[in-house]
Amino acid sequence: MLRVNGISVSYAGTPALTDVSFEVHEGEIVSIVGSNGAGKSTILKTISGLLRAGKGSIEFDGEPIDRLKPFVIVERGLAHVPEGRKLFSKLNVLENLLLGAYTNKSPERREKVMAEVFETFPVLKERQSQRAGTLSGGEQQMLAVGRALMLEPKLLMLDEPSLGIMPLLVDRLFEVIDRINKSGTTILLVEQNVHQALELADRAYVLQTGRIVLEGAGKELLESDMVRSAFLGL
Repeated sequence: MLRVNGISVSYAGTPALTDVSFEVHEGEIVSIVGSNGAGKSTILKTISGLLRAGKGSIEFDGEPIDRLKPFVIVERGLAHVPEGRKLFSKLNVLENLLLGAYTNKSPERREKVMAEVFETFPVLKERQSQRAGTLSGGEQQMLAVGRALMLEPKLLMLDEPSLGIMPLLVDRLFEVIDRINKSGTTILLVEQNVHQALELADRAYVLQTGRIVLEGAGKELLESDMVRSAFLGL
């Protein structure tokens, strides 16, 4: 479904990613883990067209997307939930969700998808008239994911979804991500919570200083000496 081929990205001449390659197959959860500053968010921004790779290529559903504008990439079925959520804080929950559905021209379809989002996140239905900026951190993350789901994406990219969320809610969030995947949405997950991300993933990649240094099945990487030492403190 998604193929990233040897991309390199720099900020003002300073390398952020170097020759990064990986694949995401339809129906999978693929995690990219690494420490803060390793380049994880840069990967997602490059895939979604917010950044341009100086080298390499990106294919989605067999077609190149690395020179397309972000809104065209979204229309192809790729949704990106950015780090920090980036909600429209002065708009209410319902308005944020409707903005997520801008590619869907059918009112009936929008209503059906919104009902599914409300079923996944009941608190959003309760708070649909509340301004997004007044929600708790966990509720804002639910809204950010719900807004992306309104696009009915083929591939959902999540950037640090557990960041800023109370520990009690983190387990529930990962359960929801698993449920979204089982309902038919392929997921690319970038996450500092290495244990949770690898436990959930079908396959995973470890990123260090802008390079992929390890890959494999998620649960296998949990047993890797490198991962246990570098990320799990074992």
